[in-house]
Amino acid sequence: MVGRLIEWAMHSRAVVILLTLVLAYVGGYAFVHVNVEAYPDPAPAIIEVVAQYPGASAEEVERQVTIPLEVALAGMPGLQYTRTKSMFGLAHVRNQFAYGIDHLAARQEVLNRLATAELPANVKPMLSPASPIGEIFRYTLNSPRNALGKEIYTSNDLKSLQDWTLERRFLRIPGVAGVVSCGGTVKRYEIQPDPQRLKEYGITLQQLEDAVKASNANASGNFIVQAGSVQVVRGIGLIGGGQDPLAKAMNMPDAEYAADYLRREERRRVREIRRIVIAATNNIPIRVEHVVKGGPVRPEEDDLTQGVVIGHLTRQGQIGINRPKIDRDGKELVSSATGQPLMEDEDDKVQGIILLRKNEKSIPVLQAVREKIEEFNHEPGRLLPGVFIEPYYNRSSLIEVTTETVRENLLVGVMLVAMILLMFLGNVRTALIVAINIPLALLFAFAMLYLRGKSANLLSIGAVDFGIIVDSSVIMVENIFRRLTSGEAVELHLKDRVLRAAREVERSLFYSTLIMVCALLPLFTMQGPEGQIFGPMADTYAFALAGALLLAFTLSPVLCGMLFGNLRATGDNFVVHTIKAFYLKQLHWLLEYRWATVAVFAVLVVSTAAVVPFMGREFMPELEEGNLVIRGTFPVNVSLDEVARNARWVRRRLQDYPEIKLAASQIGRPDDGTDPTGFYELQLFVPLQPRSKWPVPEGHKRQREKFELVEALDDDLSRHVPGVNWDFSQIIRDNVMESLSGVKGENSVKIIGPELDELENLAVQVRNTLSTVAGVSDPGIFRIQGQTNLSFPIDREKCALWGVNVADVEEVIETAVGGAQFSQMLEGERRFDIALRWPAELRRNADDILNIPVDVVKNTVTEGSVPGRAATPLTGPATGLSALGTSLPMPSLSGSIFNGAANSLSRVPRRRLGDLVTPMNDQGERDPEGSFVQPGAATISREDGRRLIAVKFGVRGRDLASTVAEAQQKIKPLLKTPYTAVWSGEFQQMQEAERRMLLVVSLAMVLIVIMLYLAFYSLLDASLVLANVVAMSLGGLWTLLLAGLHFNVSAAVGFISILGVAVMEGMILVSSFNGLRAVRMPVFEAIIKGTERRIRPVTMTALTAILGLLPAAFSDKIGSESQKPLAIVVVGGMVGT
Repeated sequence: MVGRLIEWAMHSRAVVILLTLVLAYVGGYAFVHVNVEAYPDPAPAIIEVVAQYPGASAEEVERQVTIPLEVALAGMPGLQYTRTKSMFGLAHVRNQFAYGIDHLAARQEVLNRLATAELPANVKPMLSPASPIGEIFRYTLNSPRNALGKEIYTSNDLKSLQDWTLERRFLRIPGVAGVVSCGGTVKRYEIQPDPQRLKEYGITLQQLEDAVKASNANASGNFIVQAGSVQVVRGIGLIGGGQDPLAKAMNMPDAEYAADYLRREERRRVREIRRIVIAATNNIPIRVEHVVKGGPVRPEEDDLTQGVVIGHLTRQGQIGINRPKIDRDGKELVSSATGQPLMEDEDDKVQGIILLRKNEKSIPVLQAVREKIEEFNHEPGRLLPGVFIEPYYNRSSLIEVTTETVRENLLVGVMLVAMILLMFLGNVRTALIVAINIPLALLFAFAMLYLRGKSANLLSIGAVDFGIIVDSSVIMVENIFRRLTSGEAVELHLKDRVLRAAREVERSLFYSTLIMVCALLPLFTMQGPEGQIFGPMADTYAFALAGALLLAFTLSPVLCGMLFGNLRATGDNFVVHTIKAFYLKQLHWLLEYRWATVAVFAVLVVSTAAVVPFMGREFMPELEEGNLVIRGTFPVNVSLDEVARNARWVRRRLQDYPEIKLAASQIGRPDDGTDPTGFYELQLFVPLQPRSKWPVPEGHKRQREKFELVEALDDDLSRHVPGVNWDFSQIIRDNVMESLSGVKGENSVKIIGPELDELENLAVQVRNTLSTVAGVSDPGIFRIQGQTNLSFPIDREKCALWGVNVADVEEVIETAVGGAQFSQMLEGERRFDIALRWPAELRRNADDILNIPVDVVKNTVTEGSVPGRAATPLTGPATGLSALGTSLPMPSLSGSIFNGAANSLSRVPRRRLGDLVTPMNDQGERDPEGSFVQPGAATISREDGRRLIAVKFGVRGRDLASTVAEAQQKIKPLLKTPYTAVWSGEFQQMQEAERRMLLVVSLAMVLIVIMLYLAFYSLLDASLVLANVVAMSLGGLWTLLLAGLHFNVSAAVGFISILGVAVMEGMILVSSFNGLRAVRMPVFEAIIKGTERRIRPVTMTALTAILGLLPAAFSDKIGSESQKPLAIVVVGGMVGT
């Protein structure tokens, strides 16, 4: 079949050339338009569920939200792990499915199951849009400042702009999965009732709520017909008329005028709320302002500091940033005096994070995001006047840097390969015929990737050795060139001579290519993270190999027939002659002392086998991203203000390091709960300057390496911010590791067991033990205990004594302290909560809270019905409209602002919250002498329905496998039944990858042996070829050892990559020996003659494979880390062959 293909190509040269041009055009188009990613997504389908339960403790969230969600989601097809976190006000459930499960199908299955979960009425679970590598763009909003340097707009204004304008616009971009908003404050209208005034007026909280709700709605009256036209009848009762002041302000030309207009509109809405009528007597209304703190105010005063105020929802996090100042066009502003960038540090910023949808292409999405930002920043009316978007993280920068690294390595590699071809063949036309197949094979691979909708990335392109790819063309063209210059069969037509020479190598080429595909089988069958990482590389390799083989059988013979017409019989050039002379001399000596040669080879094999068990092992080299993620873990009950104070110092301290470009801090979690953490976690995102801008530190002779920078930062921060555990990672790596293991850290020990206190104790012992293991760095505990709770156990006997329901007491705690939302302020499309909340001075501490009255809640503790009217100093005991709209007599209140006899409400003794609650001890028994302050859980982590605590750690200066092995031996005695330990993170992934690869590589070797037997029909010949594989392995292993690198998945892929080349070279030589033996040539003479005949193609294939990846082996730029082990193995292995 191959012979017929070659023959067809030689007889259809015009068609072959035309098809080659078509390939070049299609491949060129694909090369320009194919999506390129920096790194592949190593995670399977992971569907995260977020359920917010505002105000609930971690224990309550676990009991009422997390466990019901676990039960509802259990047993989904393909589900591998369910990992949950329960914390204050939030349940986070991460469902990890098996590799191969479609992401959309998994997402739909989770949605279906959520409908069956039994949750509290106010809890609505949602799916998180986040994915491990989905974070592609970050920005903050820049507010203009007045002459005094104060921001013109409030945090509420910027947050409203982000949540209701920017987020919605960005979500319309195809490929954007979501926008996570962090920082800033969410506006809330708060009504602060005065307990004394409520009692004096005889008004309950329920009446207050009902009155405001009833005064905040529109009504429809159908329509009427007037003069043949229809007019819709509406009643406009919304507070503020439902108008959107922010939309109007966005079209104003001046920032200060727009901000003043927004404040006027807020005051107008506050006035409307204050003037709402709750009840009336003799047509004299009791308004909201009568029962709130401070009472009525004059219309011209507009007091927004008490009574009815503009507040905000409880903050869950805060964003700060220290960065160079930039203008609206994104250009850095520099000092006119020093020429250095002007720096600014801001404590409270509004941030947006744009997330890429799983399996979407990042480059077009990023381009659309940049265009949208240009539109926002430069078109009037798109943002508030003076506000503009400041990007500070853009994934496209990483893509550009990594692709530049790949492009540079490929260009140098191609030039070195072309140089080798020219040196060995000594003929420009011959070298050109082979070299042209390199870009054509690459274009063929790009065309196939594009047609299949696949993305290219650093590994899929940069790790492909084009010296290996064109080996088939090298062998084909070299054999044709050798035959044509040997002076043989000169009587035949050139086309027939080329065809005859091509057929000589077709069988060995065909089988060697099949064997190369078998050698790559482990790449195609990889699973888990390594399969996601190296799967695209396998596709690219396979497409490039197929394209190169097709070109070797078609284009190469055609071009030889067109360009070799005037070749003369010539001998070897100087390079080939020198190599032959040197090698044949050595070969004679080796054959003469063949048993000694075999013995030395055997000793080398045995010694290498003895060294291998002591070789360090790791999962993957860390991929450089050009940034740092620094995480500081504070005590779990720390306040937001305390962490914000430390964050300010840390940001400014980081700017003392010239390697750092900027520092953005995040405290706590975003509003949507997609990053489950608390105030105790300070996370800093730190983009680094390009390495070319890193200075040489004073007293040093060279730039710092990144690990040295990390060590310096760790030491600096640990000394100046004591008691805080610091951890260092990178943004993509951090997200990926957390998604795969459920823990924010490279490696972790998960201690599983039932009791939280015992888990804490064991975690402390494990952390202390890890600190004694050489190579372990930054061990830390993800605490589950330590959050102080102010718990008020409701005493049912006391409630029964006073006739109070448990719900009444709970209403006090929820409304008075937390603030209960009962209505919404509609401002155009925007919605803001209206809430009741006790004034701050009535809820500062436990004593204040215990003094909150319960007798005004829901009218459940009064003697009889709500008073029909409220007597006032103006009306006395007159009758009038009641709160229910009926005319009833009502006695006056005595001892208050009212005159007359006391009414029923005034005769009821006041009950405080403290009268209805009693402390409890550890056994759940009432303990009047106890304390309401109780220890509680901060974060309760679970995996597959079992509680756990995680101890994270890193590994520096030592290989991962031996470090964890030592740690496991030391920690195993600490755990007793029912407590167990699971090692997760990189170590777990390494173990799983090694098990899978051992199985698949063994299968590939069996297939290669079968192919070799089919090629030679001789087990002896097959064994001789496999000896070359052993030599390759020796070279690769010793090169890794000498380079000081550990064995990892990247190195294993390097061995797999050159396995086929080693077999092909062995096949070429053995085939040559067999051909000479077939004409009854003696063995030694056949070996010498066969080697002399094939030394040029074998040396050329080896050198092209070596030089093709030599630039990657020595590169230290961003993106080269994952290539380096692979490239070093290829170079060392080919030297060994």
